[in-house]
Amino acid sequence: MATATVAHEAVGARGEGVSAWQVARWLTLVLYVVTLLGALVGGARAVSVDDLQAALQRGAVEQVRVVGALDGPDGYSDGVQGVSTVRLEWRDGWHRSVAEVRQASSLEELHSQGFDEMSSDYIIGDVGQELQGIAPDLEIVRAEWQSGAYGSFGDWEVRGAWAYLPMALLVACVALLVRSPQPRLATRWAWVWLVLSPGLIVAAPAYLILGARGKVPGQPRLSGVVSFLIVVLLLQ
Repeated sequence: MATATVAHEAVGARGEGVSAWQVARWLTLVLYVVTLLGALVGGARAVSVDDLQAALQRGAVEQVRVVGALDGPDGYSDGVQGVSTVRLEWRDGWHRSVAEVRQASSLEELHSQGFDEMSSDYIIGDVGQELQGIAPDLEIVRAEWQSGAYGSFGDWEVRGAWAYLPMALLVACVALLVRSPQPRLATRWAWVWLVLSPGLIVAAPAYLILGARGKVPGQPRLSGVVSFLIVVLLLQ
């Protein structure tokens, strides 16, 4: 009788452990969905200046917010000197977009500070005037850089309260990996490298839905070394 009782308690404890693990897994998946929605609703997709110019040409943008430009109290003037990284924010349809461009007072100034005009987007002179040359009716709103929380999730930039969600998701995924059974498709370290990479937006749901289901005996898995090399390539 005593032996039967001990076996029953052991099975019950194991069942509780599996249940707690599954709850943590699904809660993390919910956090991923919330983070993705937060990026779509409260974030802005990082694109290039070429994308903005294309949107201006087809008349899809009415207003651009220019942040951090080389402007004096009365706007841009020929007396302004230097190079500045300018953030351009706009709305195209239902989604917001953002791009960064270097603004220089002259090509000579751009070269003197070690920048090559062939390797990056740049604008010489007044940024607002340059954009209005493409769309004359475009409204330009000038602003200064503001401090605050900042984060990224895939191709989206998120600020304010939304910026904490990607970090919370990252911590939750790593904690889950540390406490999980051996995962499927890739080793534990392989999943860690993928989750820590810029591909978190894809790696997190892949692990939570597929990898967290547990190792299949005899099934080959992606190694940690190969996963690390993939991450290095993504960062290039």
